[in-house]
Amino acid sequence: MAGQPDDSMRWELTRDQRFQTACFALCFLAFMLAEAAVNTRAAAFLGPQRVTIAYALGLVCTGLGFLSFTLLRKLVRGERGRKHVVVLAGVLCIASAVLLLTTGQTALFLLCAALCLLSCGHIGGCVYYNHAMIFQESRCMGRATGTGMALAVLLQFLIQSVIPLDAIFLVSMVASILLVVFLVSKAPRDWLLDDPLPYSAESKTQRRTALVPLLAVILMSLVSGLIDGVITAFDSAGTFDVYHGVRLFYAVGLAAAGWVADLRERRLLPLVTACFILLSSVSTALLSSPAGYFAGVALMYVYSGFYVIFLTVPFCGFAPKTSQPELWAGLGRTARCFTVAAVVPSTPWLYDAWGSTVLTVASCLLSVAVLLVMLPLIVRGEQKEQPLSPEQALEQFCQSCHLTPRESEVLQKLLESEDNLQSIASDLAISVRMVQRYVTSIYEKTGTKSRMGLHQRYTQHMLENR
Repeated sequence: MAGQPDDSMRWELTRDQRFQTACFALCFLAFMLAEAAVNTRAAAFLGPQRVTIAYALGLVCTGLGFLSFTLLRKLVRGERGRKHVVVLAGVLCIASAVLLLTTGQTALFLLCAALCLLSCGHIGGCVYYNHAMIFQESRCMGRATGTGMALAVLLQFLIQSVIPLDAIFLVSMVASILLVVFLVSKAPRDWLLDDPLPYSAESKTQRRTALVPLLAVILMSLVSGLIDGVITAFDSAGTFDVYHGVRLFYAVGLAAAGWVADLRERRLLPLVTACFILLSSVSTALLSSPAGYFAGVALMYVYSGFYVIFLTVPFCGFAPKTSQPELWAGLGRTARCFTVAAVVPSTPWLYDAWGSTVLTVASCLLSVAVLLVMLPLIVRGEQKEQPLSPEQALEQFCQSCHLTPRESEVLQKLLESEDNLQSIASDLAISVRMVQRYVTSIYEKTGTKSRMGLHQRYTQHMLENR
């Protein structure tokens, strides 16, 4: 319809959102480089057969880092103090990264590896929280997230495959962490949270709804852990290399999943992710030969792209509607860390003892379980809707334009009265400046430029939903 914004295809990023996309991509790159460095050095210090244990412990440290951000945000009050904590985490991350890449002592390496991933997780918790706040109710969070992560994977590929020099690797890792900390310290406060209205009427229902993707992430992480354990063991033993050309399929999966996430208000993401997890389940049966290994890992990487977007975008989208957004924003990633850590150490042993058949069967059964768990998300909203009352139409209009509760309240005043902004501010007991900001956001989200255009846009919506 003319004048009606297309929810699925609009690609409009504000300055703050572009800023945050770069920060998110750099954080993802820093984490991948840190994880690769720990696994590579662990093979040298502990032997290839123990790399999966080091990988699992590293995931636990990362998960604890995400949780530490939530805890310290509660303990440290004030934006300045919180930014100081993140800066300290960045300093700790850089110092431990330099030491773990240069030390010759096993004990010091293990300590530095744990501190590096712990502080990296803390920084990640902060970046995920900012991502959720800045992209609150955005139509293009998926595309921005997927594109940024895909570019980070391409950078990692260049650093580790095209220019495989230790000095370049170290400089890239330190530079990524420095840039992330700098961007986080300069991030603007989200003015939409200065005077929020709670989602009190929806909190319990939405929290129960959010448990469905959380359970799905745990089950998907079990599938991912089964495959990760085998390919990590192969890579550390030098049998195959997971950081060369096949790694590019990960970037493809992330970019594609990001675009799918923004279609039909994220209703397609669970379905497509479920389809890819079923395909990836057969990848374990292909790992026994070089040709099959490439195909199996390629399938696994494409699935991993959808899996990572699924554990990121829905949780960042849901987080601002909770009383603990700093926890929910990174909860998908946290669940992934602890679940994969529980599975990874045993998978190489299972593969050696029983071959790929057992892992393939286990992956298929878990994939079916994921499909069943995500069924409510897949069929959500597919039922034919009845004609709406004026009140329901207004509520649906607000939801379709992704307005926050306070924006919806301001919109109602704009539509139902001719009051000026000063009167609206008095009625809502907020400042005129805040009303102006809300009106600007409403115009941006509805694709209008004036109060008259807003009335026309809403009238069109009413006629379409009689």
